[in-house]
Amino acid sequence: MKNAGGKKQVRLQDIADKVNLSVATVSRSLAGHTAISEEARAAVQKAAMDLGYVAFTHGARKPRHATRTIGVLVSAYEFHNRFVTLLLENIHRDLLESGFHVLVMLDPINSTNDINHLAAFRPMIDGYLEGVILMSVTTDSILVGELQRLGMPVVLAMRSVDNPTVDVVEADNVRGGAEIMQHLYELGHRRIGLVMGTQQASTSRDRARGAIDFLRSKGIGPEDTPIMWNAFTFETGYSGATQLLEVNPRVSAIMAGADSIAMGVLEAAHCKGFSVPEQVSVAGFDDVPLSGTRLIGLTTIQSRTQEISRAACRRIIDRIKNGLVAPPNRDVMPVQLMRRDTTGPCNS
Repeated sequence: MKNAGGKKQVRLQDIADKVNLSVATVSRSLAGHTAISEEARAAVQKAAMDLGYVAFTHGARKPRHATRTIGVLVSAYEFHNRFVTLLLENIHRDLLESGFHVLVMLDPINSTNDINHLAAFRPMIDGYLEGVILMSVTTDSILVGELQRLGMPVVLAMRSVDNPTVDVVEADNVRGGAEIMQHLYELGHRRIGLVMGTQQASTSRDRARGAIDFLRSKGIGPEDTPIMWNAFTFETGYSGATQLLEVNPRVSAIMAGADSIAMGVLEAAHCKGFSVPEQVSVAGFDDVPLSGTRLIGLTTIQSRTQEISRAACRRIIDRIKNGLVAPPNRDVMPVQLMRRDTTGPCNS
């Protein structure tokens, strides 16, 4: 049998022959059956991907019943990040207003284990969900391609992957990084450190790229722009700032890859006896509610969760209604620099 593109359709038997397992075992592995060992399930999933196995061959995937339920997949490790939970709250509200239920799926996403993660959700994907919004993908994630292979409508919200083939909704992170650096540069800062989240997140990568490109355009080289990569956590900010404030020559300003990181940077500066912004300026990213309080007064980039949510929900609903034929869209939401109390003129 051949598919619509004229190529031979890959059967379960082909996968079974490749991994030397029975067709029944292959079928249960692809369905995420818990009785199948992790080793067998991983081997079957890899073989299916290598052979180009397509579970649904008659157009866009349709669930057995119109459940009007959309899955939102987010890493459990992201829940300390207030921006993530705000975005999730907005997506939940917007989908409910459009008549869709929301099923939140928590998962420790990382690219090397994407196939195993997908297997755990296969029963819901195959028989219940009408679409999926992914919030925590890594830049090299293969999860997106696998969901597409299953015929599932997919939208990426907040983060993207390399060479995306699905709809993407994100903030203008490159522009945001450049705006922070322009602000700090105009205040006289020339040695600026970056404390970022994971390097495998498009948000970290793009924010750092925008910042670095601006500094390079002003003739400031990499030796004056130390960068630290870790996670989007308070602990990352504290640890990174502690190291940056101990080097010689010391940085006069720090850009944090998220407000959650910036809070740790502020704590480290306080604990080490550096006044903000007189001795070190600090800027963040996301403008979560705590950042704008009089207690914190953090200079930061405002990424609007409401706009990202509305666009992501609109895209996933359009894909569910109209199918997967149209080319992918990329919505880049504008950002705004919020100048507050944690940045000031360079005095060093």
